[in-house]
Amino acid sequence: MAPDSRPIPPLNLKRRFAVTSLAVIVVIALGLGWLLSNMLTQRMLQREGEVTMDFVQNLLTTDQSGGFFLNPQDPELRTRFLSSMEHVTSMREPVRANAYSRDGTMLWSTDAALVGRRYPVNDELDDALKGELVVHSGRLGREGPAKAEHEGLALRAPFFVESYIPVRDAPGGQVVGVMEFYKVPVQLNEAIRSGLIQLWLACAASALVLFLSLYWIVARADRALREQQARLAETQTLATAVELAGAVAHNLRNPLASIRVSAEMLQDGTSEPAETTEHCQDITSAVDRADRWITELVRVSQAPQLQDEAVALGPLVRACLEEMGAEMMRRNIRWQAPEHDPAPVRAHPAMLRQIVLSLIANAIDAMPEGGDLTASLQQTGARCVLRITDTGHGISDEVRQRLFRPFFSTKSGGLGIGLALVKRMVTQWQGEVTLSANPPRGTCVDIVLPRATTS
Repeated sequence: MAPDSRPIPPLNLKRRFAVTSLAVIVVIALGLGWLLSNMLTQRMLQREGEVTMDFVQNLLTTDQSGGFFLNPQDPELRTRFLSSMEHVTSMREPVRANAYSRDGTMLWSTDAALVGRRYPVNDELDDALKGELVVHSGRLGREGPAKAEHEGLALRAPFFVESYIPVRDAPGGQVVGVMEFYKVPVQLNEAIRSGLIQLWLACAASALVLFLSLYWIVARADRALREQQARLAETQTLATAVELAGAVAHNLRNPLASIRVSAEMLQDGTSEPAETTEHCQDITSAVDRADRWITELVRVSQAPQLQDEAVALGPLVRACLEEMGAEMMRRNIRWQAPEHDPAPVRAHPAMLRQIVLSLIANAIDAMPEGGDLTASLQQTGARCVLRITDTGHGISDEVRQRLFRPFFSTKSGGLGIGLALVKRMVTQWQGEVTLSANPPRGTCVDIVLPRATTS
């Protein structure tokens, strides 16, 4: 699959962190607040039930009326028990109080109509008969009571706290019955509401402080990264201009050699007028070529950044071959240009021209005694391949693996930045460059570039 040549949008670290971290912190704060709210509410209700249980147990133990649960028919025990219940019913909060025997029969209730009833399903009562204090809160729905023992409570107390208190024959003794209380604890509700408000405010403040602290750290890191990125881009532009200058300097050797040869022929004085004219044309052509390359170098060095654009690869390759044509003719090199033009590719035209010229110059240097140089173009899907082959002395496998490293050169006095620049720039254009043998002798260089997308 061809790589996507579209530019990657810059990462807005602060905005992405702000959105992500705010969402995560809010979710954590809500979850933690909900968990702590339930724990706080349950703990306060449990504490209220424990206080009520101690009060009831002490009351029944003091007046010795707890035996009523074992012998409800005893008139004296019943009198004592009812006297104790007067203290309970005189409290402001209880809405209803029930007393159950060990078999689950209601022995007494503030609602006389419920006395004598038994409820086959009452898990809270079963747990209390095992000696456990059961406390929970609830709200009666509009449709009526959810449990049978809630009958008659809907109009009096829609919100309630229900407590099942085991009654023992002595502190720490055997469970002889259960007292059930339905309350509307106004003061407890107010205390719970106040505690929950403080809890949620603390969660919100903690979440805000955490978010601001982390955002401040990320903002500083983002600013430092942007500054470093700007310096890196500036350094890369300068490095590219330096490498391009080296490539141009390398390519200038060929027109300078042409100028030197032509000047020596003119200096000899034996040339015919026609040959003199030809030598002068060669000098002019070489100077124009060198001036054009230097102009491109200056334009690239002054650009703030190298913007890719659609480049017609066929005309560019043919123009480069024609520029080097005189040099190839002088060295008895036969060359062949591509005959067809594929779709435009995505690259920087000046840099791509210098890359093609460098590859052609390297191929010429590899054939000092003449040979064949062929440039061909092939389109495969969303990519175009430029192949340059020569019939020179070739390159060994060991040298071929090191040619694309910076400052490695096989030429005496060479800078070693030509092929390193080629690989670097082609990679920036989302392309590939490979170098292989060209049997029976010579070298083959393939440059694969993505096609320019049409908008």
